[in-house]
Amino acid sequence: MTRTHTALAALSSLALAACGPRPPAPVTGLIDATEIDVASKIPGRIKVLAVREGDRVEAGQELATIESQEVAAKIEQVRAAVSAARAKLTLARNGARAEEKEQARHALDTAQAQVAVAQKAYDRASALLKTETITQATFDDAEFKYKAAQDQVAATKARYDLVVKGARAEEIEALQALVRQGEGSLAEVESYGRETVQVAPIGGEVAKVLVHRGELAATGFPILTLVDRSDSWAAFPIREDLLPEVKVGATLQVEVPALRRKLPMRVFSVSPMGDFATWRSTSEKGSFDLRTFEVRARPENPDPDLRPGMTARFIPRSAS
Repeated sequence: MTRTHTALAALSSLALAACGPRPPAPVTGLIDATEIDVASKIPGRIKVLAVREGDRVEAGQELATIESQEVAAKIEQVRAAVSAARAKLTLARNGARAEEKEQARHALDTAQAQVAVAQKAYDRASALLKTETITQATFDDAEFKYKAAQDQVAATKARYDLVVKGARAEEIEALQALVRQGEGSLAEVESYGRETVQVAPIGGEVAKVLVHRGELAATGFPILTLVDRSDSWAAFPIREDLLPEVKVGATLQVEVPALRRKLPMRVFSVSPMGDFATWRSTSEKGSFDLRTFEVRARPENPDPDLRPGMTARFIPRSAS
């Protein structure tokens, strides 16, 4: 048995020597690109869907229209409140109408005439009281009517001054604040109104339509997804013992089988993956677990044929 084992070991050694070292193992990754989810701040039903999957869109292009009767009603309500506040401010600034001023002046003239009549009656009553021609009660009645007429003049004078001078500065300032508050509320609801028309935030390609015409779109739920193919990169899971040759700034010759050519890509990001991505674990004394890192590399020259999901691979020089 010992001779047999020795012979097999020798044959295995000769076979390995004849085959030579194993070729480097390629590292396989995927092409990815920037994706933008287009969503609305308001709920509603999709009324118009202006694009389909695969369409190329430019920034600012209209994508979808949402029908929301609640938002439209709220906008009209706030606009009416702002109009009422502006009308009150204009009324306070302009003051009373000419007819109101004339009416207040006539009331003041009438009150002053009544004071003159009451004063004459009071003076006569005073003279008669001295000669004891009238009773004290009669004099007291004349005196009361005279003082009441004076109070009436003071009240009508204050009313006349108010009509002539108009609203106080504090009242105008309060009305101005009320108008500004209404205008702020209107700007807010109008911003929600603009959300009924969704436009492309970037130029790109429609990758996926998630909500179709006639369906309800929830607040913040993506209606469609745009992909910016001009910002593409390749992501590779790299064992940490191979990181020295894929540092940030290094250039990799990446093969894209779908394009049947190699693209030079520059590494721009190296970050550790989760614990689940441990490449090789060991409990041997003096050894350590090998973690996996995600290495991202961007083409040095953008390729219009590069698409997310394509396979990409390169061969590390030190892989074995």
